[in-house]
Amino acid sequence: MTRVREALEITTTVWRRAFLDAVLSPGKLRQSLPDFWRASTMLFHPGIASLPLAQVPSSDTHIRMLSSGWLPGATPPQDLYALLRIVRWLQPKKIFEIGTSQGITTAHMALNSEAEIYTLDLPRELASDLRGYSAGDLQLLQPCAEIGKGYRPFHANRHILQLFGDSRTFDYQPFRGTMDLVLVDGCHVYEGVISDSEKALHLLGESGAILWHDFANLRDVTRAVKTIAKEHRIFHLEGTWLALYVRGASLLAALHPTNGAGREALGNGQHDVAAQAAAQQRLGIEDQP
Repeated sequence: MTRVREALEITTTVWRRAFLDAVLSPGKLRQSLPDFWRASTMLFHPGIASLPLAQVPSSDTHIRMLSSGWLPGATPPQDLYALLRIVRWLQPKKIFEIGTSQGITTAHMALNSEAEIYTLDLPRELASDLRGYSAGDLQLLQPCAEIGKGYRPFHANRHILQLFGDSRTFDYQPFRGTMDLVLVDGCHVYEGVISDSEKALHLLGESGAILWHDFANLRDVTRAVKTIAKEHRIFHLEGTWLALYVRGASLLAALHPTNGAGREALGNGQHDVAAQAAAQQRLGIEDQP
């Protein structure tokens, strides 16, 4: 109840400010509304449970982060740290990233794991069908030479494989059911996120996790994740723009809090596994042996 009360107090303050802006400065309100929406969505997202980052099992190994700053379109530091907390916890052997961009996130995952990392992006030279792309996604299209530039200095052991193609039509068959972690951060329009999410569910092995970036930041991404959450139990990592799906009873059990707080939101691990199996059957997704 304390957490709910705190969230209500924050939201009340945010929307009180919105009301004052509407009365005193309508133009300023139009500029501020997206931020008000983000603040509200970060706190209230029916159908998606909140997960404090402290409940993600910690690692004895320190998280390594670069001091390169936050480039436009890149993952903010707080989200990057949370993502790396998941990486350290899972200790994945294989990671698939949908959306390379300059490869800053890729570089951080390489620095904090020994995983083989497959990262997919659409170069500007190959972008033949841009129907449905948002203006923001069009701006993020880069030439081949620029994609992954950020991870190249950390690619000495050659465990990053750059893939080029449209995530909607790319042939994922060789990677199906083999990944321990999938990061969805490519197309940011609703249909594209749904498509990438369905591919991510196929890529994931019998145990592992999927992370979506820009949940509670971009409306289409948020709506798509909420749609996926109707079939799969998804968490919002508090204080971030990340949503998390976990597959495997032992991993789900590890997320349970040590006290009573939050148990109802997280649910029972065995129930989650049964729900996941039913959802996979409805979507035609087979468990991997």
